[in-house]
Amino acid sequence: MESRGKANAKLEQGRQLAGKLYDYRIAQLESLSTEEQAALREQFPLLGEAEFQDVLRQVIEAKRYEQERIGWQATPHDVAVLVLVIVITLVDLRTGLMAGVVTLAVLENVFQVVFNRQLYGILSMLVWLTYPAYAVLAYVLYQRGFGIIWIAAGVLLAWGGTFVLGALARLPLRLILEARAKSAQDIERMKREQAKKKE
Repeated sequence: MESRGKANAKLEQGRQLAGKLYDYRIAQLESLSTEEQAALREQFPLLGEAEFQDVLRQVIEAKRYEQERIGWQATPHDVAVLVLVIVITLVDLRTGLMAGVVTLAVLENVFQVVFNRQLYGILSMLVWLTYPAYAVLAYVLYQRGFGIIWIAAGVLLAWGGTFVLGALARLPLRLILEARAKSAQDIERMKREQAKKKE
């Protein structure tokens, strides 16, 4: 049976390896050559092959999860742009702006508290639809008699404005979640202090 000291040393080497691997891109991690793996294994000699592969797998999974979370947070922007363009095309500019802003505000708050990896796999495709949507928006504005400068401003606002409004829409809920987390930490700290006093 492994001694406690050796187990702790292996755990520490596993953490160090994970930290080193985290600097790599996912594509690099997935295509590490046997020579690269051997070089890394030499730096962390306490880790066996299975342990090394387990750390590598966990780092790839963690990086992929982090990437998906970042993409998930950008999804409301993509949906809002599509709603904005569709409603402007089918109805009018004012209704499209209202629909886009409402969609953005609702989704920004929902997407902060909910994360679904399977749904993200589907929704992540929307980013590719936003590019043609900007072209459609420009064409619709042109058809409705707007000048080139107004068309450029409209497309720019559809792109950048949704990011700015999205950040503003996230702010209230983010502050609430941070206050709740701080409150939970304070309660936990008070419980620990009370438990120490009773000892």
